[in-house]
Amino acid sequence: MPPEDEAQLDARLKEIDAKIADLQSQRRQIVEAKVRLRRSIASEPPAEHRQPELDERVIEKSLNMLEWNTFKKKEGEWAFLRTRDGDLVEDLKPIVDFIDQLRKGRRLNIGRYEYVASEDKFLNRYPRSPDRS
Repeated sequence: MPPEDEAQLDARLKEIDAKIADLQSQRRQIVEAKVRLRRSIASEPPAEHRQPELDERVIEKSLNMLEWNTFKKKEGEWAFLRTRDGDLVEDLKPIVDFIDQLRKGRRLNIGRYEYVASEDKFLNRYPRSPDRS
């Protein structure tokens, strides 16, 4: 190998080493910035994550679109919460926040009924007594 070819290769290696060093420096700066960002987020007080309340009429309308079935041995009705594929029933998709609250074990009153989710498969509703409206 002629000496000038080796010198050219050495120069190219030196150039590549400089680029690698620059990239490593850039990576280090980004990692440090990411750490600072995480620390600043962790030190901030948590922001309110309240979602806007859905209009009760919108919720009631969506719930009334379901095919309700009467319980055989108790007062109240039930409807499917999910399809056979495990997806949320189409009529419930606009009120997913309401459904999520029910799935977390809450019992919520809408209109004339109290709603509760069971087994993450069914939506149950029970008539509210007149003095609890």
